[in-house]
Amino acid sequence: MTVKTTNKLLGNHSERILELDALRGLAALAVVLFHFTTRYDNLFGHVTTLSASVPWGHYGVDLFFMLSGFVILMTLDRQSDPWKFAWGRFSRLYPAYWAAVLVTFAVVAYCGLPGQEVSFGAALVNLTMVQSLLDAPHVDGAYWSLQAELIFYANMLVCYRLGAFRRPRLTLAVWVGIAGLIHLLISSSENSVPVLANLANKVATITSLKYIPLFAVGMLLYHARQQGRLTRLDLVTLLGCWATVGLFDGMAHALVASLLSVCLFLAVQGYLPHLKSRVLIALGALSYPLYLIHQNIGFVLIRWLESLAVPPSWAIGAAVVLAFLLAALLHQLVEKPALAALRRSGKSVQRTPARILNPA
Repeated sequence: MTVKTTNKLLGNHSERILELDALRGLAALAVVLFHFTTRYDNLFGHVTTLSASVPWGHYGVDLFFMLSGFVILMTLDRQSDPWKFAWGRFSRLYPAYWAAVLVTFAVVAYCGLPGQEVSFGAALVNLTMVQSLLDAPHVDGAYWSLQAELIFYANMLVCYRLGAFRRPRLTLAVWVGIAGLIHLLISSSENSVPVLANLANKVATITSLKYIPLFAVGMLLYHARQQGRLTRLDLVTLLGCWATVGLFDGMAHALVASLLSVCLFLAVQGYLPHLKSRVLIALGALSYPLYLIHQNIGFVLIRWLESLAVPPSWAIGAAVVLAFLLAALLHQLVEKPALAALRRSGKSVQRTPARILNPA
């Protein structure tokens, strides 16, 4: 049994899939609204009860991970050179992140935000993007997912270079299966052997086992798109991904993961053409800086406005506007120029050895 894809999309795999940008933008917006409504309420409490909230918005991160699985496998298929891949990821991630860390740290240090302030030393550790591995607190709580993404990129490069993705379905099935076993080990030893549970947790982190069920969904759907069909084995592996998510976080989370998977499948097969709207594509372009800059700075603004008796809905609206303004500035002043400059410099560094070895 196979599910055939549309010829329109299979004709040219080098074209940009705009639906992915739109989904990334919608995922970022969902996370922003979750943080400003539900998360803020949990941490600080809005002065009055909200008329509307977005308690499910944190599932936007699940969609981020699925999109990353799709895009990273696609990137490695097009460019598997380790230097070019690593430099491309660095130039894409770090400049905007560094700027966001510094701005967020400065705002929180100056204005104050109970429970969210960190030392200057911790802020410097945050510049690595792997601060959790180094036992340092996040400058902004939203940054937890960036470490997971970065480690996943590194693991994908290693696996790809070792040839593991010559048989992608088998590789993903094994990866997800090991994730389930590690989770069972952690759960069974948390109380009886906490040292073993802690070690297993570290191993799960550095091998991407914690979130591989979500990354694997994107990789499976990318492979199915390339092959022109979704096979029985793909469907079984998808079920395994959802079941592992349920094992980790409960069946409600597994249901959400399955719905997001279907949404991503429909998007990359061209069945959701409305995702190509200019507004959603523009939102997608701002998704990374928006994710980086919104949370703690938005919290500071909401607390200040609510202390002035501004209704929570208006305070949240102001925080959303500010988040988009800061994201646009970060995108235009840091992300775009740094990306262009670093990729130009990366190309010149790669050309230099060739000129030395072959002057002609």
